[in-house]
Amino acid sequence: MTFRMTTQRFGLMAGLIILMVPSAAHAQDVLARAKDYYASAAYEEALTTLQSAHDLPSSSDLTEVAAYQMFCLLALGRNDEAKQATEMLVRIDPLYHPSESQVSPRVRTFFETTRRPLLPEIVRQAYTTGREAFDKKDMVAAQKQFDLTITLIDEIGAGQDQALGDLRTVVAGFRDLTKIAARRDPAPDAAAASAPKDTRAAGPAAPPATPAPAPAPPPAPAMYGPDDTDVVRPVPVSRALPVWRPMTPVEQRLEFRGYLDLVIDESGRVAAATLVKSIYPRYDALLLDAAKNWKFRPATKDGKPVKYMYRMAIELNQR
Repeated sequence: MTFRMTTQRFGLMAGLIILMVPSAAHAQDVLARAKDYYASAAYEEALTTLQSAHDLPSSSDLTEVAAYQMFCLLALGRNDEAKQATEMLVRIDPLYHPSESQVSPRVRTFFETTRRPLLPEIVRQAYTTGREAFDKKDMVAAQKQFDLTITLIDEIGAGQDQALGDLRTVVAGFRDLTKIAARRDPAPDAAAASAPKDTRAAGPAAPPATPAPAPAPPPAPAMYGPDDTDVVRPVPVSRALPVWRPMTPVEQRLEFRGYLDLVIDESGRVAAATLVKSIYPRYDALLLDAAKNWKFRPATKDGKPVKYMYRMAIELNQR
């Protein structure tokens, strides 16, 4: 009885493995066939083939599928669908650019013209995702999103948009904090590797090695934040909020809440302000404009003023 059940169980597991292994190879084969169809100008056949490219083994394959869908749709003159495919592609991989060897200048121009207006929204989404990861102490994921945010802002040109310039300052500060946190809390694998091992069964102990010189202390961070318990936080001196005037009965009954991230420099001035969560569209711009004139008693470490990342909650109501 026991042997039969074990055999049945093993057969089921082997069947699952056999079914799962070809999926990645199948997806790669589908993608290769679609590329061949595209190269031979069989665009409808390429699109049909791409529709069966599911269970993709990697994000790069997903990017390629979306890209070739866009190429085929453009070649067929289905520009509206091609634009939708481009928007999907940009959201999958915001840093993707088709190469000269893949497509014509006309296709690359169409792609870049569609892609660029999407970047400010993607920038803010990447920052929000990074901020959520930062709050959860997932510094690896946070740094990845902050790096993406800065790369895209630099591509757009922070000098062309004051709000994006302020956001870049904020994100750069958070990225510095993630690097400092990573130095303070090494990855679990590294910590396990440095943990003492049980050598009781390994024979005589080896002679002690000459101790390595103590590593140099990490450089002081360019910016501090709430996790730095040895830093005295900034204190508001003047922080006048714009007047909130509800214009409809609905606005009079509702409450609106959001969050503002501020970079407060060593003089207590607001060096940058960005909304993490919108309070109310009509109020957001007024708030960001007012924040430029706020004044704080700067944060201090060991009695010396330092730059600090400060989060401020905003609530609008009629009470």
